[in-house]
Amino acid sequence: MRKQAEQNVKSKPNRFCAIFLFGLFLLAGCALPQHYWPQKDIDASDVNIIPRKPTVLIASRASAYKKQLVKELQRELSAAKISHIIIGVSPLEKIGPNDYAVIVIINTCLAWGLDDEVSNFLDSQQSTRNVILYTTSAEGSWLPEKHGRDFDAISGASVKENVHDAARDLMERIKEKLSYED
Repeated sequence: MRKQAEQNVKSKPNRFCAIFLFGLFLLAGCALPQHYWPQKDIDASDVNIIPRKPTVLIASRASAYKKQLVKELQRELSAAKISHIIIGVSPLEKIGPNDYAVIVIINTCLAWGLDDEVSNFLDSQQSTRNVILYTTSAEGSWLPEKHGRDFDAISGASVKENVHDAARDLMERIKEKLSYED
């Protein structure tokens, strides 16, 4: 009887270690793809610049949903005669955030966190007041931790039928931020 009790005591730490290692493996497995197979950036476009007007910068990845969302947002911005530029997420590190009235970043929730390049960009800014962060996630409810930053965070699911609504929501927030600038 005593041997069986000793075996049960010894097996508890082993089970804990196994569960801990499995959890660590699972977490690493979810995060690694973003490092080894990064998402592709959307094609850049600067044909919508209106001289001496505040400019909106849109940075996005290149999924089918995000391309459609950017296209719809471009249509709305052009109709409102708002100057805008489209870039991928990777070039964000090279931009001067004060050169733009509003920065819209369209990215994906990866391993329950922000895209590394988006996170690095936000962390490197003294102020993120002019940033609107639209993050897609499975069911569309994930929002990033702000950690004292003042960016505007929105989330949504990558559902093509909702593109128009998402673009309209982004447009309203862009107009709000532009009205503060006037």
